Amino acid sequence: MPEPHLWSPDDPHLYDLELSFGHDRTRSYCAFRTVSVEPDAQGVPRFHLNHKPLFLRGVLDQGYWPDGLMTAPVDEALAFDVRTMRELGFNLLRKHIKVESDRYYYWCDKLGMLVWQDMVSGGATPSPWHSSYKPTFFRRSWSRYADDDPHHFPGLAADDPMFRTEWIAACEGTVEHLRNHPCICAWVLFNEAWGQFEARRAVGLVRRLDPTRPIDAVSGWYDQRCGDFLSVHNYFRPLEVYADAARPHRAFVISEFGGLSLRVPGHSVLPTSYGYGSFGNLTSFRAGVRSVLAQADALEAKGLAGYVYTQLSDVEEETNGLITYDRRVNKLEEGECL
Repeated sequence: MPEPHLWSPDDPHLYDLELSFGHDRTRSYCAFRTVSVEPDAQGVPRFHLNHKPLFLRGVLDQGYWPDGLMTAPVDEALAFDVRTMRELGFNLLRKHIKVESDRYYYWCDKLGMLVWQDMVSGGATPSPWHSSYKPTFFRRSWSRYADDDPHHFPGLAADDPMFRTEWIAACEGTVEHLRNHPCICAWVLFNEAWGQFEARRAVGLVRRLDPTRPIDAVSGWYDQRCGDFLSVHNYFRPLEVYADAARPHRAFVISEFGGLSLRVPGHSVLPTSYGYGSFGNLTSFRAGVRSVLAQADALEAKGLAGYVYTQLSDVEEETNGLITYDRRVNKLEEGECL
């Protein structure tokens, strides 16, 4: 098509598609768009949609439900989550450590929501020191732990060769299964050292399978100077843009932050509560969330390419969602959701 109608979050145009094989026919849809990391007019690496810079305002989406755990109760529930986050001003969902049913990605395609797709983690039980304490206390450790050194595999919970073989197969299967969805704009390979190994090799594997999308090789810490993003998690430090030691420089993203907590009585399944800073009422919670989002938005001028706020909904004892686990209360807006 010489002048295709391009897909974007503001204009999620889908073309109807019919495939015919003799007497057999099937219907589907397709879209036209490009996603890339390119320098902006000032030479700063940014995420680009259709070769135009787009600041990513994202939310972490674990996709859990109180009545079905990893299965949504009805199709409309999937659409509800996507639609609600769009109404709150977000243009990206990071599908976290989970592969959803195709209906989820259909609704993102149709409603105009970009998706960063995580690979599913695995391996042995993560070492608390290597996966949590050390990177939390010592930021310098983030670039000083090689994931291709077999001596480091136990610390990364990746010492079982059968797991590494299984992870590669699952990664290939995820990309092959989902790569036709226009909403998916990046692949996220490893998260917070959970089963991380040979990220450079994994980047090469995914690039061969899908050369059309950027790759977030390591989300959190233990960056291996590969992929298209320098992707950090920041729950305990002032928000800022870090310098990239890789050449050429990659786009800088804060791929997890926030996590502010408010437990809403009558809408939580557990009496316990977890988050990164707690509030006692909706008024203070809303002020706190809006403040930290404003801080992240302000970093766009300093080179931030995008962010992912934690998180879309409460999950079990994690009461740091923007909406409650049962989706009844939108903590940032007045009134009930449903």
